[in-house]
Amino acid sequence: MAEIAPFRGFRYNLERIPDLADVVIPPYDVISKREQENFYARNAHNMIRLELGKSSAEDSEEDNAHTRAAHFLREWLTQRILIRDDQPALYYYELDFSLNPQTRQTRYGFISLLRLEDFASGGVRPHEKTFQAIKDERLRLMLTTRANLSPVFALYSDPAGLVDHHLKDGRETEPLFSFKDENGMEHRLWRVRNLKVLRQVRSLMLDKAIFIADGHHRYETALNYRNIQRERYPSGSPQAAYEYIMVYLSNMNQGGLTILPTHRLLRTVNSWNPELFLKRGQTLFDISRYPASEEGQRQWRSKLEAAKVSKETAIGFYSRKVDAFYLLHARRRAVSAYLDGRDIPKVLQDLDVVVLDEVILRHLLGLSEALLGNENNIHFKHDLLEALLQVQSGEYEAGFFINPTRIEQVQDVATAGLIMPHKSTYFYPKVGSGLVINPLYPDEEVYV
Repeated sequence: MAEIAPFRGFRYNLERIPDLADVVIPPYDVISKREQENFYARNAHNMIRLELGKSSAEDSEEDNAHTRAAHFLREWLTQRILIRDDQPALYYYELDFSLNPQTRQTRYGFISLLRLEDFASGGVRPHEKTFQAIKDERLRLMLTTRANLSPVFALYSDPAGLVDHHLKDGRETEPLFSFKDENGMEHRLWRVRNLKVLRQVRSLMLDKAIFIADGHHRYETALNYRNIQRERYPSGSPQAAYEYIMVYLSNMNQGGLTILPTHRLLRTVNSWNPELFLKRGQTLFDISRYPASEEGQRQWRSKLEAAKVSKETAIGFYSRKVDAFYLLHARRRAVSAYLDGRDIPKVLQDLDVVVLDEVILRHLLGLSEALLGNENNIHFKHDLLEALLQVQSGEYEAGFFINPTRIEQVQDVATAGLIMPHKSTYFYPKVGSGLVINPLYPDEEVYV
């Protein structure tokens, strides 16, 4: 059961910060060190100082990136850099973006609170594995700031589009803000405070399953935070702020949802022989070779793209050690037989990312769970050309290139209560940090 609720969000004061492009940032997990520095330089009140503050060798238990984030948050509220809405609202959000110069799309959704549920209840459904170290770090930040700094990106199914219809009808006439970011994406956010509309939307959402698209670490961290707060406040209200999490909810039946592929780059593969790997792979894949030329690369990419259209499983491979492009088309019966022997459920067997992780990386290359679970060894990229250049430059030893997971596959896996490998999906665009902040004051109750 999806129990949503409006809330009194913190947001940037446009009198002090007239252009939100100066302060809104992507989620913490896609920000590089260089981008972190750029965001710091862009504006003294950029969200980077809260979401992903700099660390230093002099940091201590009392003075570190997390405690500084809490200090900035308090200071910005005192200085009215951030202001709080005076009554609860849902926040309706439209985002215009382009995947190429010829196509412009709009994604619709809304930011609200969602009552936290353990995954065992089946109401909130994950689909990806998480890294414990990241959850530990996010929990420390949450405990010091006492806030959801960015929303979890989640999906629900509404083929008739009734939720969006009511929210559009009930939103305020003028948006709270609109701005264009450095990537050319246009953002618009409205408040919805009409009590009748809030009740209609709440009622419509009650019977819907929630599928986490992006923010698995944040959701699991919020569960841990809730459990800690329950121990601290044993007589706390069922409507206490920590019983909820801020989410961005988007209808999976609309046309503005895009999933990008997540390619795997390996920095080092100890004692491996690419030629032997390809020879071993012939029992499970039909392998095509393309010369390491501009035309060869074009053909290789074209064949990989064709596999996406035909919904076949094909994995691209490149390493400077072989100086050619390879495409590994799965022999479905052979691959399924191997995955059956590994007790991999049928619903996962058609996922390109599962074939890559289970059959190629673990079986054919013999890479361990510990190695694949360490982000120092395996890196994830979404742009194929950028990833390929990093292998060609020698920054990485090998690259494996896949097509994106389809939205219906995400739904099937999550509905079955199963989990995909790390970084199986990349929903684009991400939902930024700084649109709205949700305070988690333990003595406050959520409006229902």
